[in-house]
Order: sequence, then structure tokens, then C-alpha cells
Amino acid sequence: MITVEIQSDENRKSYGFEISGHAYSGEPGHDLVCAGASAIAFGTVNAIGQILQLQPGIEQGENGGFLSCVIDQADLDIETDAKLQIILQTMVTQYYTMVASYGDFIELKYKMI
Repeated sequence: MITVEIQSDENRKSYGFEISGHAYSGEPGHDLVCAGASAIAFGTVNAIGQILQLQPGIEQGENGGFLSCVIDQADLDIETDAKLQIILQTMVTQYYTMVASYGDFIELKYKMI
């Protein structure tokens, strides 16, 4: 199962996420849940870099199955933080949509930071 963990503060603002595991919903190379989850994650990382001009802290597993993205709150002004929240909430909405259809293969959790 793929686990998506959103890292949020006490004000429900998000400053990172971690994705781990494998869906095993299809043959390797034909696993639509894995492909969808990966596309959302990498699209989010790319949006943070291109739209906000930020370099988040990124960790990846050598053989796939793990991605961590953390944004340092100290790098954010009010406007950039607001834009970051929109990007991350869009990501969360996309994952909720996947969980609604493919809940046997992907789950969404929150972690307080």
C-alpha cells in the first residue's frame, strides 16, 4: 500500500509530505495507482520549485517507493506561504480523490509538526 503522510502544523498549514510503499495494483510498469501517486508527488515538487522558486528538502529511495519533501518555514514570506498552501492543498485534494477510488492501494495520513 502507498501511504501519503502530510506534515501540518497546529494551524493546519502544511510544510511537507512523505510518500512510501508500493500499490501493487497492477503489473510493474502498468500500475495506475503507482503512476498516479508518483505524478501527483513529482508535479507538486516541480510546482514548488518553479512557481515559488524554492528548493525543498528532498529525499528519495534508491529503488523507488519513497519520496520526502520538506519546506523550511523560515524561507517563506506571507505571500509565498499562501501560495505554498494552495499548491499543497491541491495535492491533498488529488490524493483524496485517489483514496476514494483506490482505497485498497493508497491511504492518506496527517502528522503534526
